Amino acid sequence: MELDTARDFLANVVKEFPFPENEYEAGYLRKHMQRYRDSCDLIAANCPSEGRLLSIGCEPGHIEILLKEFFGFRQITGLSYRASEEFKLRMTRFDIPMLECHVENAPIPNEDGSFHSIVFLEVLEHMFTGVPHALSEMHRVLRPGGTMVLSTPNLAQFRNRIKLLKGGSINWPLDGAKDFFGKPVHLRHNREYTNKEICFLLHGAGFEIDKVRFGEYSPERPRLMRIFNSLYPTFNSNIFVVARRM
Repeated sequence: MELDTARDFLANVVKEFPFPENEYEAGYLRKHMQRYRDSCDLIAANCPSEGRLLSIGCEPGHIEILLKEFFGFRQITGLSYRASEEFKLRMTRFDIPMLECHVENAPIPNEDGSFHSIVFLEVLEHMFTGVPHALSEMHRVLRPGGTMVLSTPNLAQFRNRIKLLKGGSINWPLDGAKDFFGKPVHLRHNREYTNKEICFLLHGAGFEIDKVRFGEYSPERPRLMRIFNSLYPTFNSNIFVVARRM
């Protein structure tokens, strides 16, 4: 997938199908295209394009639309706890049906083993205490042998280690533009995880870990960061995990 082509395509989607609560969307799109491409490549390499795929917490739908338009996935279903009519209209345009479910405390409205693949991208960090329940539900609706692809920010990333060395906090800010208590759940991080913690949670839900990868997507990457990240991949900003239901 060529980045500029994909970026222009999504920019047109955002323009044609806006939804009011996502005023940050255009900037988010510019910032995260490299991660989008890496996520799509990982999904395409591990999930069957002809199978049924469930995307948990899929708003704003960028990666799901890319998978349909550039990677040949045809049976994608999205799940969100708060899908607006405007967002549903966007997803309908690309033939992506939407489920509404608060997956932290409610069952996913599908039968056992309904999906060949699940993607769970940049959602875990927004969740509260219902993570074990959510992962258990994902395990239930995934077919035996099916694949989950997960991504989330890395709590142990280089930038966080430097913040701690300087006596700063690595938690979401309590004031300023990112005011933790003033942000809705989808615009703040409630808890980030290390790769070992993620593997612990997945094992607890019945998944087997296939592979763990790391990627660096910080907008600024000073030389010291690049050196440490090359020597210690666990210092990178984001974690990718491929897991399977056995």
